[in-house]
Amino acid sequence: MNAPNLKSMLKYGLFMGTGFCLYTTLMWLTRLDSTYLNMGQYLDMLIVLLPVAVIFVAIKEELQTKTLLWWQRMLLAMGIGVVSYVIYEPYLYLYHHYINPDWFSNVLQLKETELNAAHTAPEKITETLQQMHQANTRQDGLFKLSTFLPSVVILPSLIALVSMIFLKKKAA
Repeated sequence: MNAPNLKSMLKYGLFMGTGFCLYTTLMWLTRLDSTYLNMGQYLDMLIVLLPVAVIFVAIKEELQTKTLLWWQRMLLAMGIGVVSYVIYEPYLYLYHHYINPDWFSNVLQLKETELNAAHTAPEKITETLQQMHQANTRQDGLFKLSTFLPSVVILPSLIALVSMIFLKKKAA
């Protein structure tokens, strides 16, 4: 069987999980997650490139020695996602509860500022902020398991499928 290499899953999953931890720490240390939240939002959009790059590099490395079918690429990508998840989710728990427990207050402040700038009615602002707070409270669990499906299955699978367009095994 031509299955993806477990060593590649571990190596690249470790790299990706550690990268997310370092990114979150950098955002906190530079205050891009609080004081400069407007600028930090743009980096939050760019961080999606980390899993794209890591999964592409892992697939490219595997393609140097074997051909990978679509499901093998997906298995490799999801394996990387699992390892990354096991590293990053516990770190996020520590970050949100001990390192920076006020992080969500900053998110609410930014949203309130945006709504005020858009001349939103005060009642609507209060309602929106309450809904955001309730959603965050409902979602808050030991490892925020609601992130498992997108982090481990959906995004890695999409990246693996897109890789089929750009990464092909070279003929020997």
